[in-house]
Amino acid sequence: MLATLTGVALVACEPEKPPAPEQRPASDSPAQGQGGDATPETARLEADNDTVVLTFAGERGVFQDTNKIDDVPEEARGMVRVSLLGGPRPAPGTVWVANLKAADDAGGYPLTTVARDQYEELALGMGRSSQVTVPEGLEPPEVKPRESDVIVYKTDWCGVCKKLTAYLDRKGVQYVAKDIEKDRAAAAELQGKAKEHGFKMGSVPVVDVRGEMMVGFNRARLEQIL
Repeated sequence: MLATLTGVALVACEPEKPPAPEQRPASDSPAQGQGGDATPETARLEADNDTVVLTFAGERGVFQDTNKIDDVPEEARGMVRVSLLGGPRPAPGTVWVANLKAADDAGGYPLTTVARDQYEELALGMGRSSQVTVPEGLEPPEVKPRESDVIVYKTDWCGVCKKLTAYLDRKGVQYVAKDIEKDRAAAAELQGKAKEHGFKMGSVPVVDVRGEMMVGFNRARLEQIL
């Protein structure tokens, strides 16, 4: 299911503002959808439906909302949360999610449910690129022996960097975190690795796992190289 949803690009950073929890009436009965029916497992978004809130990973790791599909950037369309105003609600603890890159034969978009915290991690972690300006005039140093198998190059303001390091902490992975805005030597070190491995500077986080580089936070890719 997640493979269908994933529009993979790198993520943006800043303290996140996840979608506000949906308000549900208290009830002792099973979850209810529109009209009192049991909560459905699937739903559908019509292309011309404007009574909807579309939540996507915006610039610098901040979730953004719109009610127009055309407002969702192409790189963020693979995993978009859909809140149907007056429509069926997903099961508690889940959200409706659509791949807006894949319309069905009728021109609409099938909705499926994803756990809320999983959506937030994947949408930001595999969403859009965060930009950071590296100080000019730095000369890449000679490659030095690495002090850890895993090095994370980050900034303080980068929300996705925080998600990445929190993920490594949960996994029990030992790593060294280097702030490229506070540590000029770390910025120069990263610039040297960018030149050596052929990737562009300008995005964080960047992870070095025993010499294999990953720009951004792609959870599946990180699992693979770890």
